[in-house]
Amino acid sequence: MLGEPSIMSVPVGNSVCNTILDNEKSDSDSIASISEMQIQRSLNMGQLGMPDAAAAILDNIYGYSQLRNLSTEQLFGKLHESLALEMKYQPSLYLPEDSRNGEVTVGARDGAAHVLRCLKVWYDLPSDVLFVATNLVDRFLTKMRVRPKHMACISVGSFLLAVRQLKLNLSDVDDIVSISQCRCTSGDLERMASIIAGKLGVQMDVAPTTPLTFLHIFYIIFERAAFDLNIYDFYKSTMDFQNLVSRLEILACEASCASIRASELALVLICTHMDEQITKQFGADNVQVQGIVDYAIHLQQLCKIPETTFFETHRIVVNILQHYNGQHKLPYRQRLVWKLSSRTLRVLRPTDRLTSHLPTIEEDNNNNNNNTTGNTNLRLRTGSVSSEEGEDWPTSPILPVYEK
Repeated sequence: MLGEPSIMSVPVGNSVCNTILDNEKSDSDSIASISEMQIQRSLNMGQLGMPDAAAAILDNIYGYSQLRNLSTEQLFGKLHESLALEMKYQPSLYLPEDSRNGEVTVGARDGAAHVLRCLKVWYDLPSDVLFVATNLVDRFLTKMRVRPKHMACISVGSFLLAVRQLKLNLSDVDDIVSISQCRCTSGDLERMASIIAGKLGVQMDVAPTTPLTFLHIFYIIFERAAFDLNIYDFYKSTMDFQNLVSRLEILACEASCASIRASELALVLICTHMDEQITKQFGADNVQVQGIVDYAIHLQQLCKIPETTFFETHRIVVNILQHYNGQHKLPYRQRLVWKLSSRTLRVLRPTDRLTSHLPTIEEDNNNNNNNTTGNTNLRLRTGSVSSEEGEDWPTSPILPVYEK
C-alpha cells in the first residue's frame, strides 16, 4: 500500500543493474535510434509547462534538453556532478511549531512558500523559480535569525532574486509588491534581495541545484529502464512529468521537506509514484517491476541514501501527498485588504449600518374605546435609524475577503 514501505522502497536481491554503467553504448544507443523522435516529442520543454522564452533561457542554464541526448555514462556523469554540488545548497532548517521567543514558525514559512507558488502561477513562470526561491528562503532562515514581521519581505525578495538569477524577464518591482501584498516598498525588496545575495554568497551566473534538477535526471534514467524492460509505453502514459513536478512543488512548500536532501526527495517521490502506478498494473512479483526496483536501488546506493532515511522520507512524502489529496489541510489563505477612499466608501453605502427594528402593531378591542373617549394613543416609531444619520462611516479597510 502507499502508506507503508512497499515494493519500490524495499531492497530486493538479484540486482540486474550492477553493470548499468558498463553498457552505455548498447541500451542508450538503441533507445536513441529506435524512439528518438518519440522521446523528442514527449520530452520537449513545452510539455514541461514552460513558456517558450523561459524554456530557452533555462535550457541554457540547466541543459534540460541536452539530457535526453546524453549517453547513459554521460547521464550518470551529470548525476555525479549534481550530487557534488548538492550539499552546497542544502539547508538545515528546524523551525518551531509555536513562536515563544519571536522566532519564525513552521506555519509562517509554509505560508510564505505558498505565496511564492501563487506568484509563480500568477506570472506564468517555470517551476525552477519556485524551487530556487524556496531554497534561498530556507538557506537564509538556516543562517540568520529572522523576526516574523520580516518574513514577507524575505520571501518576496528571494522570489525577485530567483527570477534574476535564472535570467527571466519580469515586470517592475512595484507590480510584485502590489500582487504579493508584502507590505513593503520596492526599495525594501531591492535591499532585501541584496542582503540575501550577500549572506548566501549567491552567484548570479550559477543556478543552484534543487530537487527539480534531480527529478529531470531520474526521470530520464527510469524512462530508459522502462524501454529496456518493454514497458516504455505504459511508463509514458502513467508517469507524467508535469504531474511529478506538481507533486514536488507541494513538497517544496512543506517545512518538513526543507532539510531533506534534494536527490533523496526527488528519488523518493518518483519511486512512490511508480509504486502507485506500475505495481498496481503489473503486480509486485512481475519481472519487469523487479527490474525497475533494481534501478531504484542502484540509484539509492549511488546517491548514498541510507535505508533508514529513505524509509523516513518515504513516510513523510506519502503523508504529505495523502493529506493534500484528501483535502485535509486547508490551503494557506493570505489576508487580502481592500484599500478604499472615503469617497468610494460613501458610494458603496455599506449596509451594516442599517437597522430595521420596527415596533409591533397592537391589535385589540381597546382601540375603539380609546377613540370614543378622545384619548388616542399615538404610535411612535422608535428604533429606526437611517444610514445617512451621523458621520460614523467606517474608516478602516473592509474586512479581508478570505477568513479562516
